[in-house]
Amino acid sequence: MPRYLYKAKNNKSEIVTGTVRSDNQIEAEKILVRHDLVPIEITPEQKQSFTSLLFNKVSIKDKAIFSRQLATMLNAGLPLTKAISLLAKQAKNDHLRQIFVDIYTDLEEGYNFSSALSKHPEAFDRVFVSIVNSGESTGKLDVVLSELADQIENDSNFVGKVKSALYYPAFILIALVAAAVVMMVMVVPKLKTMFTQNNQELPAITKILLGLSDFMVVWWWLVLLVIVGLAIFLRYWLATEKGSKAIHVLQISTPGLKNIFTGIYMYRFTRTMAMLSSAGVPLLDALRISATVMDNPVYEEAIMRVSSQVEKGMSLSAQLLKEKYFPPLVGNMAAVGEETGELDKVLLKVAQYYAQSTSDLTKAVTSLVEPAILLIMAAGVIFLVFAIYMPVIQMGNFAG
Repeated sequence: MPRYLYKAKNNKSEIVTGTVRSDNQIEAEKILVRHDLVPIEITPEQKQSFTSLLFNKVSIKDKAIFSRQLATMLNAGLPLTKAISLLAKQAKNDHLRQIFVDIYTDLEEGYNFSSALSKHPEAFDRVFVSIVNSGESTGKLDVVLSELADQIENDSNFVGKVKSALYYPAFILIALVAAAVVMMVMVVPKLKTMFTQNNQELPAITKILLGLSDFMVVWWWLVLLVIVGLAIFLRYWLATEKGSKAIHVLQISTPGLKNIFTGIYMYRFTRTMAMLSSAGVPLLDALRISATVMDNPVYEEAIMRVSSQVEKGMSLSAQLLKEKYFPPLVGNMAAVGEETGELDKVLLKVAQYYAQSTSDLTKAVTSLVEPAILLIMAAGVIFLVFAIYMPVIQMGNFAG
């Protein structure tokens, strides 16, 4: 289902921006109206090209540095337009420099800072824009930007640790497959010549090895074609709504992966909600914004269901407890936050818990995967040793 970027007025006559999933532009407008938003502008979300993503990417590090430098300048008493102008001159990334120039131009034309940022969703997501907007409203933009820099760095460190732990086993497996292919294509054919010259009956294990080698030597192009074809198919299938949903359901349903990915998504949800609630963003707006940054259609739909029920007067905690993909811990802790009036602080504690537990779980899974990889390597080595040395031993016995 395509996404549409929108600009609309809420019931407080404030301009809000964001994205909405819909079959077409007319349906997108109806969805906004159902959520008490008056549409001003609705446009299809444009997907960035590969070249644009490669060369015009604004990294997490760039956003953290931008937030911290701007906070320091504002705290020192520098006007916002002057601070943005200085950042534009210092920017090493051409795309980021152009963004700063555009923001400076918008500020000069009378736009507020958050509205100027919202024109660049590839660099500043809805969470960033909403928190900046709250900082403008309260007159604490420098404080909010400093907190944003801390949060962006913490998020980056957490995701980086999880990814590096998951990538290591994948890299080892790929290296093993590559080594096996080299053996089959380059080494085994030379051994085959030696074995066949003696006209002796080869062991079954050796015949299997030689058969695999012959297949790889003759049909390597077919294997490569199948791999490339499968990769292209998966890429386009995963880009569809059905494929995207299937892979995300798999992530949060597969034993072993379930706890890791659920932890990542719960961290993302509770952290985002804590940030927005702490910044004074209304609960309904915080839920809708959180849904768009989850990067998982299963959780997007779940959060929007929760949002629609909260809008009818239901409690957040009760609705979270009804959703099967949300662990009971999240709903129960949300209830504590509602009772104490400190929802933002409670959710921040939950986010910290998921960050630590997911990081520990990932390390534990990796420590279990490493011995499994060693066993696979050992099995491969034993197979090769028996397949190669059994005919050699037989030749020695025959010669004796």
